[in-house]
Amino acid sequence: MMQSRARCFLLGCFLLLTEAACLAAILGTNKSHLRANCDKSPHRTSYGKNSCRCVGVDNLKGYYAAQVNFHHVQYSAETGASCDAWDQGSHPECHGSVPPQWCSQQWCYVDPCSCDLDVPPKRTVTGVEYQGQPAHWSYKTCGSTDFFSQENKEACIMQTSEGECNSKSKCAWDGKKCGDGAVVKSCKEAAAKDESVHGKEDCRCIGLGGKDIGKTFLHINDKDLVQYPANVGATCQAWEMDAHPACLQDGEKPSWCSNKWCMVDPCKCKTKTPPLTVMQANQHMRFQGKTAYWSYETCGSADTWSSSHAGKYCVSQKSEAACSELSKCAWNGRACLGKALVEICAKQEESGVLGMESPFESNSLALHPEKVLLGMMVVFAIAYSQQ
Repeated sequence: MMQSRARCFLLGCFLLLTEAACLAAILGTNKSHLRANCDKSPHRTSYGKNSCRCVGVDNLKGYYAAQVNFHHVQYSAETGASCDAWDQGSHPECHGSVPPQWCSQQWCYVDPCSCDLDVPPKRTVTGVEYQGQPAHWSYKTCGSTDFFSQENKEACIMQTSEGECNSKSKCAWDGKKCGDGAVVKSCKEAAAKDESVHGKEDCRCIGLGGKDIGKTFLHINDKDLVQYPANVGATCQAWEMDAHPACLQDGEKPSWCSNKWCMVDPCKCKTKTPPLTVMQANQHMRFQGKTAYWSYETCGSADTWSSSHAGKYCVSQKSEAACSELSKCAWNGRACLGKALVEICAKQEESGVLGMESPFESNSLALHPEKVLLGMMVVFAIAYSQQ
């Protein structure tokens, strides 16, 4: 009996370290967050083909609402930031007993100005935006078939001649195929975007906006989770002003309450001050497989936040030993920076192949105490069943 109970305890401990992360879905964990915890390989989550990468912040906790075919639909805040069958279980046409084929096809949002595929991306009708324009999505970059457009005969991609293409007001012929006319115009005007809204030209904001009805949740320290707008980080804005408890109180407020920032691509951000990784408690947030980064400088603001939260950010670590204590950081010989800036970006630019960090190198159980509780419940349940 003692040996049996010992085996049960060991099994329960194993579950605490593995299955607890999977079962955490019942506690509100997002889909790709769950996927990143449960996959054995850190690279199973796909961010599209190298010639057309997914955009947006993956593993972002929260949700937003959209109108689809006159239906009110709720999507997770991270929808479209990585390849997944996002419409399955969400889109109204995917609830039937025999859903359309496209319901099970994987897709993600992409930057249409940086997408070189034989099947161009399509504009969303959900209101989601990327850098001030309607977001575009692609099945092709995720290795799926675009059954959705094949069922829509009015789609630009379905027009096979220049005449047919030009007859559609939203389409344009590029010399070889028919695509979204607004994309060509938008890409030509990309350099003229308002930097106070979308960040500097060499360090644009990369979050997905246009999600006006919804909310997301970010840690402001190791314990406290705070509600933010669903568009957090998509554009330059003082996001803490209406969210952080210190900014909601009466009296004098910290300087960072009014400082604007947004999420950025660390490998395409050429600001004088390198962008910062999110704090350790938020490092489940990813952009193209790397810990999410943000910048005040690209929005024309000063960073007084990181100095007020010493120990939470790479830039605050003044020695190689201290730098190595944070799994998201790396020492470049002179300073402590985000791991992607030191170990990944240069190789990615040289090879053209997307580089990614391991999904969770930190102690995820320490960051998610609910998993510990769930694991303990499993341990006790197994032990009790053997009495």
